[in-house]
Order: sequence, then structure tokens, then C-alpha cells
Amino acid sequence: MPLKTPVLYIVFNRLDTVRLTFPRIAAQKPEELYVAADGPRADRDGEAEACAAVRDFVISHVDWPCSVHTLFRDENVGCKYGVAGAIQWFFSNVEAGIVLEDDILPEPSFFSYCETMLEAYRDDSHVGVICSFNREGEMSFRDDVFLATAFEVWGWACWADRIKGYSPDSSPLDDGDKSVKTCFLNKKAEAELLSNAHRSVQGELNTWDYQFSAYMAVRMRYMLIPRKNLVQNVGFFSGSTHTSDRPLWYTGKSWDWGRDVRIPPQLRLNRRYSRLGEREYIPKMTFRRRMNKIHDVLVAVADRLGVLEAVRWLLHHTVKRGRIR
Repeated sequence: MPLKTPVLYIVFNRLDTVRLTFPRIAAQKPEELYVAADGPRADRDGEAEACAAVRDFVISHVDWPCSVHTLFRDENVGCKYGVAGAIQWFFSNVEAGIVLEDDILPEPSFFSYCETMLEAYRDDSHVGVICSFNREGEMSFRDDVFLATAFEVWGWACWADRIKGYSPDSSPLDDGDKSVKTCFLNKKAEAELLSNAHRSVQGELNTWDYQFSAYMAVRMRYMLIPRKNLVQNVGFFSGSTHTSDRPLWYTGKSWDWGRDVRIPPQLRLNRRYSRLGEREYIPKMTFRRRMNKIHDVLVAVADRLGVLEAVRWLLHHTVKRGRIR
């Protein structure tokens, strides 16, 4: 039976991951397929051909009755505007839909799970996003789905009215208000989320998801998480934009539920899982980060003592600054 819910498939230049993941979409035969692709980077040899090969593969493998919509960019706009623009384009045309990037391999039940949850929680404004990734893999939690605070970006679904107003160029800190509150439980994680969203808007980070996460969190909209993980990330290699290194906690396992996902009588916030997800926002104290903190403290003290220029010259020649995400 064809999938009624529209699907957005975001691709770029990786034919190897597309060969793995697109057949999972094709097997569901969605009635509406949206395909978005950023343009090749001018300074990368062979990337124009790689991007063209990915686009040709996807379009040539749509072998079922389907309305295909494409957003194929001629020039590269980067991860921030490429993905965010695709999401905005998609939800400006559909009331609800499923979003998959080309390195996410979904289980067959991922699609029926998303479709069921989109219908079940359409009118529950506390649910911001239907997530399919469970970082614990298979969680011993009595409900098949539960609420969490942190956005799991690997395979998700949403409604157009929940996402309305999201922009990669705005963050809760744009107006200078440092007292912004979110649904996060860990205050350090909350501060880091808001800071990273602001840095992304300022162009220090080339990404879209911090702004998206902050947009949901300040509106007290929670993530719906399945008890079992329904997707795998197959994009961990050196050429990836943000997933060149596989996290130590990631098991790479997923489960197929079939079509029987039980809707609990009442959605509950899983505080333990929420704190687990929020922990990923807190930066690890690396040697470089310690040096940066020392730098900031010394500059602040020197400024108050009126010897800032001398100290700045000294630090420039002794402490190497680096942009840390």
C-alpha cells in the first residue's frame, strides 16, 4: 500500500549512501516525494559530477506512480542554508511530512511509525517533532513512545504548523535576552544550546539544527521518542560534513517493529533519557578549550587593569586560539 505521508529526501554528493538509503524509501512508494540537493562547491574537483550522479540515481529509480518535486540548487549554499532551505520548502507545501537525509537508513516500520504518530498527536501542541532515533537502542521503558527534551535529528517527522516561524537566521538570543528559558532540564546544556544557536546565526557554525532545536525548546515543545531505535546512520566517514567520527556511544543497531506501535494513554516525559540527550550539548573540556578559557579570563583581567594591548600581544604569541564547536 503506498505511503500517504509526503517524504523529503535530502541529498548532496554521496552516491554510496544514497544507494543504501533510497531503496528503503522506494519500497514504501510514497505518493509524494520531495528531493532537495545542494549545489556542488566550485573549489572541489569532481563534485559537480558526483552531485549530478546522485540526482540522476534518485530520479531514475522512482519507478512507481508518484508526484516528484525537486529543489536542485546550481550553486552551493552550505549545510546551514541547504538543509534549512529544504525543510522550509517542504513544509511550505505539505501539512505534515517525513524528513530523511541521505545517510539515514530507516527500518521499514519507520514510515508507519511516523505516519501513525503524526496522526495521533496532530492536535497535541506539546509534541514538537516525531523522532525515530533512540540513542540507547532498545530502552526498557514500558511505553512504546515517550517525551524527551533534546532533538534527535536522524530521521524525523513534523507538522507544518509546528515548524512555522523557524529560520536558520534567528535564535532566541538575537534580541540580547540572556534569561531565555527552555524545556531543557540541564542548565549547562540549555546555555550551550542557546549559545550554539546564536553562533550559528552569526556564521560561526555552519549548521541548521541548533537553531531548530532552540526554536522548539523555547516553545516548550518536546520530542517524541520510540522505545526502540528505528534508524541507522551509515554516513560515518572522513568526507562527511558533521559525522566524520562515529560517537563511542553509538551502537549502530536498529529494530523493525512491524506496524504495531502502541499509543500510550498518557505521554510522559522521560527525564533520564532527556538528560542523556542533553549531555551531548555540553562540550568536553579538551586541552584547547581549557586554553581558550584561560585566554578569555586573562583578557578580561587585563582589560580591567588597563594593560589589554600588552597582554593581547603576549597571548597571540603563546596561546593558539581555535574555533571550537
